[in-house]
Amino acid sequence: RDPRTVRNAQTRLRKRTPKAGTNLEDSDFVGGRKTLSNAVKALDVYSNSKVATEYCAQSTEASRKLSLIGYTIMLALILSESFSFLSVEDRDHMIVDTSLGKRLNISLNITFPALSCSEVHLDAMDVAGDYHPYMEQHVKKQRLDAHGLPIADALIERANVFEVNNGSDPNCGSCFGAETEHIKCCDTCDELLRAYGARGWSSTELRTTAPQCVTAGNNIKLLNKRLTVTAKGKEGCNLAGWLEVNKVGGNFHIALGESTVRDGRFIHQFNPTDAPKFNVSHYIHDLKFGHAYPGMSLPLVGVSKSCDPAIGTGLFQYFVKLVPTAYKAHPNAQPVLTTRYSYTQRFRPLKLDDDRRSHDSHDHHAHARAHAPTALLPGVFFVYDLSAFMVEVTRHRPPLSHFIVRLCAVVGGVFTTLSALARLFRL
Repeated sequence: RDPRTVRNAQTRLRKRTPKAGTNLEDSDFVGGRKTLSNAVKALDVYSNSKVATEYCAQSTEASRKLSLIGYTIMLALILSESFSFLSVEDRDHMIVDTSLGKRLNISLNITFPALSCSEVHLDAMDVAGDYHPYMEQHVKKQRLDAHGLPIADALIERANVFEVNNGSDPNCGSCFGAETEHIKCCDTCDELLRAYGARGWSSTELRTTAPQCVTAGNNIKLLNKRLTVTAKGKEGCNLAGWLEVNKVGGNFHIALGESTVRDGRFIHQFNPTDAPKFNVSHYIHDLKFGHAYPGMSLPLVGVSKSCDPAIGTGLFQYFVKLVPTAYKAHPNAQPVLTTRYSYTQRFRPLKLDDDRRSHDSHDHHAHARAHAPTALLPGVFFVYDLSAFMVEVTRHRPPLSHFIVRLCAVVGGVFTTLSALARLFRL
């Protein structure tokens, strides 16, 4: 044999033979680990041997400026993505409203700087035929001075103190045959009128014959006369609280005169000559239908209306479109039922303008019409109507995985764009 061939064979045998005290399995594991390490190195795309020569070129002043611009753009985009990740998004989905037989809660806080609390009455009615005169069981009145500050020596008045509090005894008052399942006693004139209205009976003679109305009417006249003399033009009134009505279209209003239900109709009794003195300037501090959720828009909050002295008082109308809403704080949360709304408004002055009067001056009846009492009822009316659809509002927050993917896209996109620009302009 060739001595060279023998030495090569011995060398290969020594390499394959483990040393004394070495486990054969350990040597196989070490060899496998080295093989895996070599395979990982082979996949390294950032090794110096695989980087193209154009990426290892000497940096220039232009390339450094381009890199600074790239880092600035990258920082701005990262901050923008961070703000987007921390913000929340409300997603709306419209469905048919199937909630029937529910009640609608209305919360309000309105200030009338030129009306005393004895002149401010809250009434409500709806298209279902339900009339609610003096709908103020959960509403409070606060007397205000000429500067809009609460009067220190005046308590916050429960509504209906002037209208229906006749100091009757605690015994059950007679409804004179108008008792119903829900109305058993008529201790006040208002309760008696409601009972007659529910029956559809005429209540024309009640105010002058029923003991509840006669006693209450005398008390009201004396109290209103005293308050009006002392407060006329010097006091304002804040009306705050809530009322609950049927979940159908209707309106609630603050208007001149005493409200009552007569012959199945809701009317206001007032002297037309007192209408020009009923200044309905107002400021809406709060008005919502249901409970407000975070970020919910309340467009009527902060609305202020004043009667121009040159035009005088009149009728303010707010036409409110209600949209039932189910709000979810997150996709798996329990929905909170509330109502969003939008509105339009209209003002009708109590008296005719000068242009119309001058236009009618050729008529010999024009002077009489200009000075005749008007049938317009001065006040503030909120006329609302319900939509047949419900909007589901779900608050979403972007997941963390999307944020990480966007950051990677920003970094990679900026570097790729700058590299293309550098090659294009040979920077």
